Amino acid sequence: TTMDDRRGERWAVLGGVVFVLADVAVAVLGGEPPAGDAGAVEVARYLQDHGAAIQAGLGLFGLASVALMWWMGPLWRRMVRTEGGAARLAVVSLLGLGVAGALSLASAAVSAAAEARVDQIGDEVVVFHSLAVLLLAASGFGVAAHLLSTSVLGARTRTLPTWVVVIGVVAALGFLGSAVAGVVTAGGAADVVGAAGFGLWCVWILAVSVVMWRELGRPGEVDAG
Repeated sequence: TTMDDRRGERWAVLGGVVFVLADVAVAVLGGEPPAGDAGAVEVARYLQDHGAAIQAGLGLFGLASVALMWWMGPLWRRMVRTEGGAARLAVVSLLGLGVAGALSLASAAVSAAAEARVDQIGDEVVVFHSLAVLLLAASGFGVAAHLLSTSVLGARTRTLPTWVVVIGVVAALGFLGSAVAGVVTAGGAADVVGAAGFGLWCVWILAVSVVMWRELGRPGEVDAG
């Protein structure tokens, strides 16, 4: 890569920071949503009370997803270089993140659609809410694949600090646990585990971003990646 490429990749790394800040804002604005097994009255009240936040959250989360795609660019190139061009784990990481992003955006879109028609769909609002919850839970499988593949490569090649790898693995387990619990049960346990996994993922993204920022800022040999 040329110095201009490295400079461009360095700025792309900031997409991870933007994603974390935007997602935290979405979580704060949206408040605590009802559990997957909540009744129609509780779901409808939540949608009515947080209507503006849900609509704004969809747009904000969409922008956050774009920022994360930019962040994935330098991470992809870093993983491919680390694997010597094989890109086996890099592909898993990219596909996992893509699947997670698509399902998460679909979940947000379903919630926004339910909010826009909450006065017209009556008790069917429960179906929309359950679908949004299940889509979000299923996205955890993709995030887990992304976290595990990136962390395994970082641990095997020692290109990520051990504490960053540990956070990534624990976060992946949290997402897997939340995804399984969200599919098997409809209670709030999955939400708690998922929130913990998401918090650790945010810390992991920031930590990986710092690692990449420092690497790309060092003068070094120009590589062919």
